[in-house]
Amino acid sequence: MAGSVRQQAVRDWRWGRIARYSAYCATGLIAVVVAAALILPEFLDRPAVRTEIERGLSGALHGEVAWKELSIRFLPSPRGVLQKVQVEIPGIADVSAAEVHVRLRLWPLLRGRAEIVAVSVVRPVIRVDVAAQPGKRKKAKEPPLDPVAIYRSVAGPIADAVRAFAPDTVIEIEDASVDVRVSDMPPMQLTRLSLRAQADSRTLDVEMTTSSNTWSRLKLSARVELADLSGRASLDADEIKPQAWFDTYLSGSPLGIAVPSATLLAQGRTDAKTSLECDFDLRAASVEILSATERVQVPGVVVKGKVAASAQESVIHLSHAELGSSKLAGGTLRYSPGNKAIAGSLAFDLDLAQVLEGTRRLVPEKAGAVLAGFQPVTGRAEGRLKLAFGHAGWSVGADILKSDSSVQMRGLPGPVLLASGSVGIDARSVSVDRAVLAMLDAQARVSAAVSDYRTDRPQAAGVLSEGVVGEKLLAWVGQIAHVPPHLQLKTPIRVAVPRFVWGPKQVLDLQAMARFDAGPAVGVELGWAPKALDIRKVSIKDERSDAVIAVRTVGRLLEGKFSGSLNSTSISAMLKSETLPSGVAAGDLRFTYDRDNPARTSAQGNLKGDALDLTWLFNRPVKIDRIDLAADGSTLRVGEASVSWAGQRATLRGEVKRGDGRPVIDAQLDSPGVDLDALLQAEDKIAKEKPPATPEGSKQPPLDKGKASGPWPLPVTGRIAVRSDFLQYGRHRIAPLSATLALEKQRAHLDLSQAQLCGITLPLTIEATPKGLLASAQITAQKQQLERAAQCLSDQGVLITGDFDLRADLSTQGRLEEFVRNLKGTIGAEARDGKVMKFAMLGNILSTQGVSAVLKQDGPRVDSAGFPYRKIVVDGRFEAGRFIVKEGAFQSDVVGLAATGWISLLDYGSRLTVLVAPFGRLDEFVRDVPILGYVIGGALTSLPVGVSGDIRDPLIVPLGPAAITSELVGIFERTLKLPVKLIKPQ
Repeated sequence: MAGSVRQQAVRDWRWGRIARYSAYCATGLIAVVVAAALILPEFLDRPAVRTEIERGLSGALHGEVAWKELSIRFLPSPRGVLQKVQVEIPGIADVSAAEVHVRLRLWPLLRGRAEIVAVSVVRPVIRVDVAAQPGKRKKAKEPPLDPVAIYRSVAGPIADAVRAFAPDTVIEIEDASVDVRVSDMPPMQLTRLSLRAQADSRTLDVEMTTSSNTWSRLKLSARVELADLSGRASLDADEIKPQAWFDTYLSGSPLGIAVPSATLLAQGRTDAKTSLECDFDLRAASVEILSATERVQVPGVVVKGKVAASAQESVIHLSHAELGSSKLAGGTLRYSPGNKAIAGSLAFDLDLAQVLEGTRRLVPEKAGAVLAGFQPVTGRAEGRLKLAFGHAGWSVGADILKSDSSVQMRGLPGPVLLASGSVGIDARSVSVDRAVLAMLDAQARVSAAVSDYRTDRPQAAGVLSEGVVGEKLLAWVGQIAHVPPHLQLKTPIRVAVPRFVWGPKQVLDLQAMARFDAGPAVGVELGWAPKALDIRKVSIKDERSDAVIAVRTVGRLLEGKFSGSLNSTSISAMLKSETLPSGVAAGDLRFTYDRDNPARTSAQGNLKGDALDLTWLFNRPVKIDRIDLAADGSTLRVGEASVSWAGQRATLRGEVKRGDGRPVIDAQLDSPGVDLDALLQAEDKIAKEKPPATPEGSKQPPLDKGKASGPWPLPVTGRIAVRSDFLQYGRHRIAPLSATLALEKQRAHLDLSQAQLCGITLPLTIEATPKGLLASAQITAQKQQLERAAQCLSDQGVLITGDFDLRADLSTQGRLEEFVRNLKGTIGAEARDGKVMKFAMLGNILSTQGVSAVLKQDGPRVDSAGFPYRKIVVDGRFEAGRFIVKEGAFQSDVVGLAATGWISLLDYGSRLTVLVAPFGRLDEFVRDVPILGYVIGGALTSLPVGVSGDIRDPLIVPLGPAAITSELVGIFERTLKLPVKLIKPQ
């Protein structure tokens, strides 16, 4: 054990000795090195080293490098310390630094040469300027910037310096300030820049962190291949403020972008020859899209993709984007700096309300006004968006592949559902292509475009296919178009519009087809413009019908054509509420009618028809039992045209020839009888069903009083003979009736040669001119039955028997409603030897207290038994809507009456003075003595009364003796043949 202790002690002593000698050697070596470091700089050839460093750096940087002082130090390592360094690279950069540490290799330094190992720069100030070289004259239009050229202009000098001066060098920069200015790019000021660049013979690796005026923090890692300058880089930037860049690159675009702040992760690469590429992940809390007057904010923006930039264009390949509630993906956006144009296409999943509102606010005002009519919008749409903006114009389009959206358009009864289609807007047009639309119970595929919408001459054109119209939509169309109930169509209707054009000045060109279930196929081709309608073709075809109808109007010219065969059951199959009997019209007839130049009127061809019910067309009970027309150009022959209107039948035969200036007609109209009540009842029913002609609150256009009304000049001249077995109107019946209507250019004359009303023959003439109507009649009747005439004319308000004579000379003029007011002429009538059973005025007079007291039990009674009279005389005239009673007298064995005054023809009002002379008591005293007068105690037995009010049941009021006028006395003397001594007024 003692031996082992001794051995350990020996070992410890040996190691301690070695340690002491090693320490002595190290101390000596350090002393030698320190001494060498202190002594060797005094022996180095400093001017040679300074010159070599300056020449090498200047040649590598293609500039001038200068410093105020250079010191060489060997501790802690060989290095040169440059004080107040200035570097100038003409046209690119200026660098200034207070101190630069350059690590040098020892042996080359001892031999007087400078080989750099590392460079460390503290707080340098760097100014980079790659603007156009001075002295070169600018062109009128500078070419766009080349991102690859900019990259090479920065990376090239650095790579040259590394290769030439320090191929295996580490460069460190601490707390640098960099001012970067590139032509046509916003300036950048970088602060607190820290950089480490390490190079070898092949590559340059760079690590950099910095702050800037366009971001708060940026970290860059990059590797550059020195041989060809190709490289890769990664970038992580926070709080980026890219507004200056957007303002620069989008200065020529109609739209701008505003981004308050964003973050960016990027992985870039370049071959340094053709393009720069970068994968990016950009995020912003909000982005605003700007037009000249609007700002549209899009919240929560996330954009991921790749950018490829070259001199010709910059391309963004978008892999994913979130723009608020809308999403984009799988798209490409291209920017051409040459013409400052943006174009691209993107897949989308859009919130249509957000997109439409933003688009409406960003597009030009007139396009926005069009889009403003699309409210509200709901749902989403998936598809692809196409856009293009530039000096040549702009356009936005969307191909909708899948949609559950709906749009409420102004004026429509419900939202329009959009399943798929394409929508496009540009500076000249708004278009919809292959849009599958549905509304209410209708759906269709529509393509349409509105062009020149920004001008005062817009034009719309489109097509509609695979359309189906249901009952709800048809009801709405009928309501706004005031379609009568009898013209409502059956549904469903399958429709197609191969062509639709609405042009400037409201010019319309339409081609449409419709097919009814179990009904015909109907085609329509028409053109319309103000004052011109051209229905080029209306075709109706099924197993029963094959007909073509055409109508054209230009101004006052009317042209038409019918060819083929049309069965009424084909019409019935199209109507909702009408079931028509089987009837048919067939032929080939063309006609021309010019209202301004009737001489151009012509017809050619033939037309025949049987059992045609036209109620569905005119909404009146009109039927054509038979029609047979034939025309040879100058003459239209009506072999037979039998018409039934509300059950009233008439047959027309004759011909129309081309005359001197206008057609000439010669025809015969025959009827077995016409009941006007049936016609008027049908018209009243139609009037109740017919909607108002103008909307409530609207005003009728003023009547031009200076323009003659009516159909003047008449379109035809000639003669029409009319014959009817009777003409019935209420209780009045004219039978028979025979008349002749003569037509001239400015005159129509109706001569009623044979007509009897209430047993009275009425020879009547009516003449119509542009100034109005004029009617006259001279009526004479001898020994006619009064009972029949009184019942007929008074609607049984008066019942009197006897014979009567009548003479009248009457005339009137004006419009029909003015005939009674304007009636003039005289009338005289005398009835004899009959009985009075009903006469309200006479009954009321006789029952008046004063008259009945005089008559007492001898008074007559107006009742069913009647009382006899000897004579009734009426003589008067018509004037200002009244019948003026010049002389009215009633004479019987019991009482006599004389009357003057007037009766209104407009409201049955009356004002008469009647003198009543009771004769009954006179017969008691002087039964066999002629009537000479009768005065008892000076009292007058004849009593005056006043008649007023409705003549059908007038008010009777006793009057004083002063009411007895000489005119009343004269009536007794002249009419009743009583001596004047009978009445001696006091």
